[in-house]
Amino acid sequence: MITTLMLHLLSLLSLLSLDVNAFEVPFPSSASEIRSSVVVSSPIADPSGLPLPVTQQLPLGSGTKAEVISCLPPPKPTGGGDGDDLFSALFGSLLSTENKKEKSKKYDKPVLAFLHGSFHASWCWSEKYMPYFASLGYPCVALSLQGTGGTPVVEEGAKKVKIASHVADLDAFLRGLSDGDHDDNTLGLELGYDPQIALIGHSFGGLTIMKWLEQYYGEDNNNNNNNNDDTIDRRRNINLAGVALACSVPPSGNGPMTMRFLRRSIRDSWKITAGFVLKRAITDKSNCRDLFFGGTTEDDDNGISDEDVERYQ
Repeated sequence: MITTLMLHLLSLLSLLSLDVNAFEVPFPSSASEIRSSVVVSSPIADPSGLPLPVTQQLPLGSGTKAEVISCLPPPKPTGGGDGDDLFSALFGSLLSTENKKEKSKKYDKPVLAFLHGSFHASWCWSEKYMPYFASLGYPCVALSLQGTGGTPVVEEGAKKVKIASHVADLDAFLRGLSDGDHDDNTLGLELGYDPQIALIGHSFGGLTIMKWLEQYYGEDNNNNNNNNDDTIDRRRNINLAGVALACSVPPSGNGPMTMRFLRRSIRDSWKITAGFVLKRAITDKSNCRDLFFGGTTEDDDNGISDEDVERYQ
């Protein structure tokens, strides 16, 4: 009894001490082994007719080889012919930046860029969200952070990745979505020149987005020495349409949030501790369900089956 209580208290202290500036790597084994079965360059035909996600491993400008999933609707008709192509070839260099954007625009709607949370990767968006929004005309892309999915950590054997590294990867990923003047960094997804991007982040992904906004879009950047040429260039290279944060980790980190759970429910606090600190969410189906997925298909209209829980684990 005493041993169990001590373990509980120590685990809670561990959770309270989690650093908002570092992200635990849930899968220390080779990411290429974990996700090799789903990294495909082209999708298989889907009888439902919905756009299909394509998973690739692409080099980011930050130096990380990242797993990227894209799900794209059919591009809008260009309406041009050989004459337009000839005009662009002869006089393209004389076009204004705005004209270049319009001429290369592939989609009428902004790109939805998804960023996952802890113990997840880009796969969590690919099954439901991305095909649905792509069917409505929104190009969808998702990034797997270092140490998750098919994105290996840059530092071999690392157990944690600093959030600064995730921010750098996110920035390189967003800049790489443009097919324009930055050919060295483009990911080649053919989204057009300087596409509008709406960022969507869940849990730790939301925190990463907030840190990225803080670094490149903070109000203080207009009035301090951090507003250097590199920051200005990065900001100009990303056409940000908006941001949506779902159940995001707050900027204050996990500590205050965990204390709120502790005051409300010892039982829920233990589930969180066991799942995140002791990493039982990886192996314990019940804990994984409670933390991430809710009820079963029998007792919850939005629930998932036991088979799906095991598959996601």
